[in-house]
Amino acid sequence: MIRLDAQQVVAAREGNRAALEAVVRAAERPVYNLAMRMLANRADAEDATQEILVKIVTNLGSVREAEAAGGWALRVACRHLLHERKRGAIEAMRLTFQGFATDLETGLSPLAERGLNEVEEKLAIDEVRIGCTLAMLTCLSRELRIAYILGDIFEVTDTEAAEVLDIDPAAYRQRLRRARGAVTAFVQSRCGLVSELAACRCERRVGQALKIGRVVKGQPNLSASLGDIPSVAEIRGRIEVIERERTSAALMRSTPHFTSHVGELVMSLVDAKSSNSSLQK
Repeated sequence: MIRLDAQQVVAAREGNRAALEAVVRAAERPVYNLAMRMLANRADAEDATQEILVKIVTNLGSVREAEAAGGWALRVACRHLLHERKRGAIEAMRLTFQGFATDLETGLSPLAERGLNEVEEKLAIDEVRIGCTLAMLTCLSRELRIAYILGDIFEVTDTEAAEVLDIDPAAYRQRLRRARGAVTAFVQSRCGLVSELAACRCERRVGQALKIGRVVKGQPNLSASLGDIPSVAEIRGRIEVIERERTSAALMRSTPHFTSHVGELVMSLVDAKSSNSSLQK
């Protein structure tokens, strides 16, 4: 999931700034995407990503085998998000699947009543869909959540995930089964993208999302660039081709890859520290 070039790792440990920047760039996106799915909030995910990247930069010299640096970086990220990162804004809501289901049933209304143009409608629907899938994950405990994210969203093998989380493979598989069962049961009974019988539809949630400020008209927050936003029909089509027991994973993987500029900030901190060290000599 995190792939770091061994030669760049070696050069970075020897003080090569370009190599260090390359390492930060390579780790930034997967770390941020992991943090987004763990914390379901951009600001919290950006803060966590910065904290993790600083740890990676600071402790890169402790990696014995440069070829194993990617796995080590993933362990650093997972350990931080599991045990050290404070509860984020969405986590503080302490959502449960039952409570989330009740929330989803509140304020459903026809999209046509919102007065949005075609572009605004597409963006708002995508914002609702992504926000829902991220919030849904926080209904799981952190231990189950990260097992599900690694296994079903990023498709890390059982052996690799167990090693990253420092648990027995059998224990990891048990966590993944529990998480997968909970998420699958929820989406199959509540999500209109997965089940035609479910009452909730992304387009019918737009009005409530606009009302309470979770979505801002015409302003992307979670979505990819507008040209990359799939329609509801396209998302449903992708999900329908997956066998039934994997529909929840297909839904979660429909969430886009998130991008950030945290790496630039981390490198500016590195440069500032280097400059201060030079002035003190």
